[in-house]
Amino acid sequence: MKKLAVLFIAFAMIFSLSACGEKAVKVYQGFGVTNTGRKGPGKDNTETQVWSFNQVFVNALFDEDGKVVDMHIDMLEVATPNYDGASMPHLSGFPGQGGYNNDENHDEVVDGKTADTEENYMAEVNGWKTKRERGDEYKMTTGTWASQMDKFQEVFTGKTVAEIEAWFAKYTSDLNGRPLLATMEKPEDVAKYGKLTADEKAELADVTTAATMSLKDSHGDIIGAIKAAYENKRELEVKGVKSVGFGFTFTPRKGPGKDNTETQVWSFNETFATTLYDKDGKIVATFVDMIEIATPNYDGASMPHFSGFPGQGGYNNDENHDEVIDGKTAGTEEAFFAEIAGWKSKRDRGSEYVMTTGTWTSQMDKFQEVFTGKTIAEVKEWAAKFTSDLNGRPLLETMEKPEDVAKYGKLTDDEKAELADVTTAATMSLTDAHGDILGALENSFANKYEVTLK
Repeated sequence: MKKLAVLFIAFAMIFSLSACGEKAVKVYQGFGVTNTGRKGPGKDNTETQVWSFNQVFVNALFDEDGKVVDMHIDMLEVATPNYDGASMPHLSGFPGQGGYNNDENHDEVVDGKTADTEENYMAEVNGWKTKRERGDEYKMTTGTWASQMDKFQEVFTGKTVAEIEAWFAKYTSDLNGRPLLATMEKPEDVAKYGKLTADEKAELADVTTAATMSLKDSHGDIIGAIKAAYENKRELEVKGVKSVGFGFTFTPRKGPGKDNTETQVWSFNETFATTLYDKDGKIVATFVDMIEIATPNYDGASMPHFSGFPGQGGYNNDENHDEVIDGKTAGTEEAFFAEIAGWKSKRDRGSEYVMTTGTWTSQMDKFQEVFTGKTIAEVKEWAAKFTSDLNGRPLLETMEKPEDVAKYGKLTDDEKAELADVTTAATMSLTDAHGDILGALENSFANKYEVTLK
């Protein structure tokens, strides 16, 4: 009897532990970006045009039926510095293009031109903030940009992308993508609003008390980014997810290199990290992507380009990517819109983005594998131990700089073997002028919020 009792207790304990353990949940993680050029907002007091670009970033989790489980949307809007809004991120073009009209004190009067220097370029890009990061500074007629976006996210949760598109088609203006209001005066809007039932008008009113901004216009294509997130989704089998975070870094770069006329190439890198965490802050899953945008005198065929703003004369252009300049880009409004519409992330560039070892995507996938199961503090410790203090690349036995040789020499045999498993697949930098991957991961943790997966 005693043996039976012991066996019963042991079985009960095993069963209890098994019941307490969280089961794996199947979820699909998607990340989408849309890039939109804009003529505006407005002109300055000298009648010089303001130009801007908007990038929408959507991080979403979908269930097996394609319904949104969780969604987080943010946006980067960057304008020429003659726009008078105090919190607007700025870009004056690239060094050598003469700077741009500058409303320095935001009083709707141009005070001169921005400095046409490397230092100004670096400072502008380093100062970029997303619309959520701008917080209470980004006020709208109703609340802030963030509060309006939160309301739309609430509306879209539980819907498929097709249902979101159907909601957008029914409840927003065909003229500007804004939710319909009873007070709209354009005949098309009045007619469309009039076709709604009383219940549909009540449903819409619940939204428009909190959110009235456009979901698709020159300010940014939010609907398109949601669709892209779904199209890019990847299946995950995860346990113990308690929070999700989304982080950015924006990094200016002098380079890569110069063209054959000795004209400098300039670029900027935008890094995005979306991460699922457990209750202890350990990474359950992470997904990192990046957009690198360079002046068109860079010879790489798949590199997204930006020539500056219309009126700045275009930029040296290596049109056929043979390391010889063929002239200048058009510098027109049409060219401006086309360049921005053509921007692709490094993952979207796929097999076109070949590196010494594999592709950018395959290298990033390896780093994601390494970081899974670690806290952000442990990720930073790993990088501090296993990467070069000079360039952020994983240490290699073949490195020749004395600092790298000395650091590699301090590793144990087991640590060298652990590192070798990484460097057979991934050797790119985790933080340098090419982009700050570690910073984006750290920001994703700082921005995390609770989520429930079923």
